[in-house]
Amino acid sequence: MFICSEQGGQLETIEKSHYEAWSLVVSLAELHQWELENHPLLGTLTGRHLYYRLAQESVNSKCELPRAIKDVFGSMQYTEKALRTRIRQMEREGLIEAVTRPDDARSKQLVPTEKFTQLMTLHAEQVRKIVDKQFLLIEK
Repeated sequence: MFICSEQGGQLETIEKSHYEAWSLVVSLAELHQWELENHPLLGTLTGRHLYYRLAQESVNSKCELPRAIKDVFGSMQYTEKALRTRIRQMEREGLIEAVTRPDDARSKQLVPTEKFTQLMTLHAEQVRKIVDKQFLLIEK
């Protein structure tokens, strides 16, 4: 299937699969712009990385203890200093708490706060709103 689009006054034929893929990239670009304007933590690489790791941990381990800070650092490409700086910022902003692990008092774990959960919900709503403009999402 082909779709015609107007580019600079010229009609251009684009394969539908390319058009759909490009629409996804355009949606991601719109989301990125929203994130920069409304979600300051996502404006830095370390902030973005920690946010998505903590979001993933929050969703994947609802009933389990969050992992130790050291475990979160383990597979990251960023320096420990940069990550610790961002963690301290997130603590000051009330997004996370670093608490002593009940099973090992020598280590701490990052625990998302209600404020983090609200921010994640707002973010998810914006993702859906942007993606819904171009795509029909059906959850599994």
